[in-house]
Amino acid sequence: MWMDKPTKIRQLSPEIEYIMCIDENGNSNNITYILKKISNNKEVQEDEKYFTITGCIFNKKDYMSAKKKIKLLKNKYWENGMFYDDKQKIKKAVCFHSREIRKHDNCFNDNVINYDEFILDLTDLMKNIECKIISISVNLYEYLKRGYTHNVYNVAFDFLLERYIYNTDKSKKGLIMLEARGKEEDNYLLEHISKVILKTGTKSIKASELKSKIKGVYFNPKWNEEYSSTYIGLEVADLYSYPIHKYIKLNKKDKAFKSYEDKIVEYPNYTNKGIKVFPNENKK
Repeated sequence: MWMDKPTKIRQLSPEIEYIMCIDENGNSNNITYILKKISNNKEVQEDEKYFTITGCIFNKKDYMSAKKKIKLLKNKYWENGMFYDDKQKIKKAVCFHSREIRKHDNCFNDNVINYDEFILDLTDLMKNIECKIISISVNLYEYLKRGYTHNVYNVAFDFLLERYIYNTDKSKKGLIMLEARGKEEDNYLLEHISKVILKTGTKSIKASELKSKIKGVYFNPKWNEEYSSTYIGLEVADLYSYPIHKYIKLNKKDKAFKSYEDKIVEYPNYTNKGIKVFPNENKK
């Protein structure tokens, strides 16, 4: 059972109608460092302040459609969507990883592909994938300064969970997919998630409603065991999360953000709805 230990999901059961895939940016464990800065009255840089988690909510049909679109784009730039990883010395499926793309790293190197053309196609892909986007950012500086002590990731996840419930059909079941981070971290997070869904609920949503709508929370890696395929929902969440995190930090919308901004829940009035910053800074 999904609640017993962090588990991968390989196939969607017929009853599942929604999939929410989640990615994160920033460091939720940056607490000690920021507390030290606060106690010494030192400035915390904007780049260090925020932790963001972003959820992409797909219905099953749109998830399968996104899978096909991503495969077509990968096949356009890499033979059968595969590349040889010089570091691991194996052939792997291409994985759309925001950090590697931004750094022109590995298979996204200019010597491997026409990078500028690829970015245009990727931006077009991000625009044309059908999903709903919800995102929570915690201002770690304000959070600690105001005396909050709860685990930052858990707080952000609960807000995200509530927005998932608000933005899916009450009669339809779904699942949540996160990227596996590490055995200890995944166990700790699963303990919190299963407790909220099965027992306590959140401040706004009862456990009974969460339990009836969410049929599992899973922790998948970027690739399958053979490195022959990827989990596309995690790739999409990765591509969408970083520009939102960047927007929260700098209050600027880059080209990628603008390409999918209308997918953010309650667009164009998504402040404190599709995008929430906690504690509320009255900044955006």
